[in-house]
Amino acid sequence: MPTPLEVVETVFTSPNPETGSEPPPEVAWALFKNGTAYVAVPDEELDATASVEQVADAARAALQAHQSGDFTVSRISGWYPDDPVWLIWLDDGLFAVVIEDYPHEITAGVVGRAARELDSASPELVYVRNFRGEQGP
Repeated sequence: MPTPLEVVETVFTSPNPETGSEPPPEVAWALFKNGTAYVAVPDEELDATASVEQVADAARAALQAHQSGDFTVSRISGWYPDDPVWLIWLDDGLFAVVIEDYPHEITAGVVGRAARELDSASPELVYVRNFRGEQGP
């Protein structure tokens, strides 16, 4: 089974096997301890020259700002046909990676929302990548 970091790296660095669509040319992301991830493309608030620390700050801010209970569930079987890998889209730029075999997508969604709540209570970043591919904790 892949790790959450491997899932995030795969999804944002390789074409979608089902649609052929390419990931954005410039994308930054951050992964929290319990599987919540933040993803961004350059914009006015976080431009393409952002440092690893600036991406980390944006990820922490997004995690604290968005506490909605809504979510959208996607099983990404194109990338992982043999593994139960789910992306749980929580808020703008926030999603959780859930790697468990659940019979219903709603269960995976609730697990992803719980991961976001844990990460919000204790926002420990385990990986950050800026738009230029520079990495840090």
